[in-house]
Amino acid sequence: MKIRFVNILKVLAFTCVASLCVYGATVVLRDKDSEYKYADFFDRADQIDVLFIGSSHVINAINPVVLYGEQGITSYNMGGHGSIMQSTYWELMEALQYCNPKCVVVDTYMLQKDYKYLDEMNDDYSDEDRASSIAQLHLNMDCWPLNKLKVAAVNDLIKDEEIRKQFYEPFYVYHHRWDVLKSNDYKTLTGDGDRNHFFGAEMRYGIELTPGIYPNPEDDNGLGGDTIGEEYLRKIIDECQGRGIDVIVTFLTCSASTDDKRAVDSARIICDEYDVPFVNMQEMGVVDLYTDLNDTGHMNANGAIKATKCIGEAIAELGKCQDHRGDPAYDYWQQRAEKFYGEIYDIALSSDSVYQELNYLAGADSVGTILYINDGSQAFGDNEMQRLIHNFTVTPTIYHTDGPYIMIYDPVSKKVYEASGTEVLDGIDTSFGTIHYQPVEHLFRLLYTDEDPETNLLYDDAKIDYDIQIITYDAESGEILSHNYFKSYGSNYTKG
Repeated sequence: MKIRFVNILKVLAFTCVASLCVYGATVVLRDKDSEYKYADFFDRADQIDVLFIGSSHVINAINPVVLYGEQGITSYNMGGHGSIMQSTYWELMEALQYCNPKCVVVDTYMLQKDYKYLDEMNDDYSDEDRASSIAQLHLNMDCWPLNKLKVAAVNDLIKDEEIRKQFYEPFYVYHHRWDVLKSNDYKTLTGDGDRNHFFGAEMRYGIELTPGIYPNPEDDNGLGGDTIGEEYLRKIIDECQGRGIDVIVTFLTCSASTDDKRAVDSARIICDEYDVPFVNMQEMGVVDLYTDLNDTGHMNANGAIKATKCIGEAIAELGKCQDHRGDPAYDYWQQRAEKFYGEIYDIALSSDSVYQELNYLAGADSVGTILYINDGSQAFGDNEMQRLIHNFTVTPTIYHTDGPYIMIYDPVSKKVYEASGTEVLDGIDTSFGTIHYQPVEHLFRLLYTDEDPETNLLYDDAKIDYDIQIITYDAESGEILSHNYFKSYGSNYTKG
């Protein structure tokens, strides 16, 4: 009897150890992208007032830390790369198991997609497109526990039984990852894995200087009212209204094709049917196509700041979301907001691209900017440069001169000062000091402050052939943060 009991204990112990090993291997081996994106969602679900849903256009265009910093509204970016409307619908249904948002903002890019299953699509798509769509779905599905809802979602999105297994059991698809494991894969075992700092958003920092411009549709009848994308947009609105959740429908700025614009018209028609707000940024001029896109389809971080502020105003108008700023229970959100702006300025100050630096300094709250361009610079014929300067000032003098040109943006006073040609700036009060600027000759300009009149900030023997200078200073202390030099060759700029 004793021997049998001991053997039973050994079997149980072995089973427990084996189960723990299998569980540990499953946790370590599975891809962490979904956990990275949603870790803060699960930790903060009871504090979330707004959900943003849609495709990668949402991921890159809406930054919840900006919304919190501007309005004190808590939100999460649930957007998924390549998410068609039915994927977005199921993403919402999964999220509603954990939180009770006051508002859902759904973007309608991809509304024109008219196929049922991601692994079938239609004849317009290649096998590579299908494989990519399935792979992208893992970002938005892997984080959710296996239950009836997840099974329903997978069955609705994927037709092939073998492919469905990828989403039912992560080990099935990730067991081969041994050779690509990193330290973060093991951190997950202790709950210390890396996590997204933007509450689900992903920021991009490039600039698309030549976006495509496409013709408008010949009529405003939209897509015809019978696409699967339209069907699932209606299901999203029905679900939200049935739960008493406010809905805002958007189309976020991108280099929209003619088909995209037809989708915009359909979204407007559906919004009229349901009497819900439609925010079409394509027509609002909030986001600049020439400075605020990372590529033709996605916004950069600067565009995301503008887009988020715009959507934040629409959410605030609904009057249901509370301003949580100053509440200690929401300090985590405040810390994330402060961290983001710090990262933006770090990127700007260290960038090798004059375009990127100017793009992220425009409108900065804590960094002042002094831009100087010497006469004869190629920058005066550069339309992209002019657009970036336009972000600082509505009617930049650079449009009307061959140089020299100086612009001073002071974040404390929110004032912009400009001079060109032989014009002088005298006694300009800024947090940097009282500034004086005077052109003398081609390679010699005076820029100094009352506080340090002996230092000419625009002259450096070693950089005398660099025609562009950008000086930044801390808005609070007046300390110089960076002094970058660029040399122009046509439309190219080399940092010195």
